[in-house]
Amino acid sequence: MLEGSYFFHALWLIASWCSKQFQNSCIIQWFLKKDEQKIVVRNSIFFRIFWGLRRALSKIFYHLGLKKLFTNSIFKMSFLWCGFAVLLAPILPTMLVLAFVLAGFGSLILSFLYDRKRKLHYFSVSRYIYFYAFIYFFATLTSVARGASFLGGILTVCFILFSIVFANAIETKRQLYIILFLFVCIGVLVSFYGFYQFMFPGKFSGVWHDVDMFESISFRVYSTLENPNVLGEYFLLVLPFSAALCINSKSMFNRLFFAACSGIMLLCLILTYSRGCYIGIMGAVAVFLVLWDRRFIFLGIVVLLLLPFILPDTIINRFLSIGNMDDSSTSYRVYIWLGTLAMLKDYWFCGIGPGTDAFNQVYPAYAYNGISAPHSHNLFLQVTCDAGIVGLIVFVLLIFQYYRMTCGALSREVKKENKVLLIGAISAMTGFMIQSMFDYTFYNYRVMLLFWVCVGFGMIFTRISRLREE
Repeated sequence: MLEGSYFFHALWLIASWCSKQFQNSCIIQWFLKKDEQKIVVRNSIFFRIFWGLRRALSKIFYHLGLKKLFTNSIFKMSFLWCGFAVLLAPILPTMLVLAFVLAGFGSLILSFLYDRKRKLHYFSVSRYIYFYAFIYFFATLTSVARGASFLGGILTVCFILFSIVFANAIETKRQLYIILFLFVCIGVLVSFYGFYQFMFPGKFSGVWHDVDMFESISFRVYSTLENPNVLGEYFLLVLPFSAALCINSKSMFNRLFFAACSGIMLLCLILTYSRGCYIGIMGAVAVFLVLWDRRFIFLGIVVLLLLPFILPDTIINRFLSIGNMDDSSTSYRVYIWLGTLAMLKDYWFCGIGPGTDAFNQVYPAYAYNGISAPHSHNLFLQVTCDAGIVGLIVFVLLIFQYYRMTCGALSREVKKENKVLLIGAISAMTGFMIQSMFDYTFYNYRVMLLFWVCVGFGMIFTRISRLREE
């Protein structure tokens, strides 16, 4: 009845006209314009050094007769090793994940030496990724606690560059969909372990909320990721891809399967009771639905009005506590932000170096009310602490270019399935960035790796129509 009414029709015409004017504006057209820097990059000194070095090493590789040795070898299957790193990141310890990441690096280099015709794919965000990795490497060398920052800095640099490796390791659509399918399945397994914790909380330890203020919350699940907020951040990255696979499924069985996967992970995210992740998933869902179909804007308004009558009291109370300084978690974050800003007045230019040891060596002198903390509880503040204002600027430009790259590809894409995958990548980034305003989302290195995997997925989706079928 609503869709057939004159009021809805008039409202839809007005909204469509406004949307068209917005999309045709000069700023939006510039934002969606395809990056034309590929020729400039290929003529740069760094690109020539890369190809010169590759040709020289490839000649040595062939001269030593190594091609026959590595024919059909598992060691040059970069898709396999990168897949292990992506899929096992939420389960294995960080150092084992790093081993698979390094194996992915080595495997890709080996495949380049083996196949002289293989090219390193260019993406408009690549130059920012390289620059950001270099800045973090430099910040590690100039840290106030150089020895303590070394491992964390090297992990960060490796995981940043892994996005380039991962985007180049995927060569076929079959490989891409296998990774996406298993990516979602691992998320479901992580959720089941979270449910187990919720059912038997006495077997697990940890309190991450104000017990006096939230007596109705008995336990916040954290599954394999050691912290409820970190677990919620993980689901912010996985859920949009699960939703995209659900929409793209051809059969009813597959659609129901991915819908069930999405529901299971969403329920586990709810049981983390992470307020920032609640806001993040709402933002991700809003972006996903609006980019999929603009008519969801009206539905979203209705849902927001109905939420207070639908949600359980425990979740409503968590939302209402946002900004309440009587909540120890809220006041804790605010005081840390104030202390970090005070510290950055003296260290804004070059930062203090990555890692909790570097932060704890300087921050206590600026702490409000003597509150100690391992990090600043805000991704953008922490990037500034680690690598200075230049690091923050490059990181913001990197995120901006990611949106520009994926949104531009979305506007040019004609195939529905590819559009939905791009929407999933954009939504995952949006939800994660919202949560990053309330927490240092790179504190857990495995979640940091999965963030850069998400960047890699975005790069792959921009060229998905050019991937081979097999």
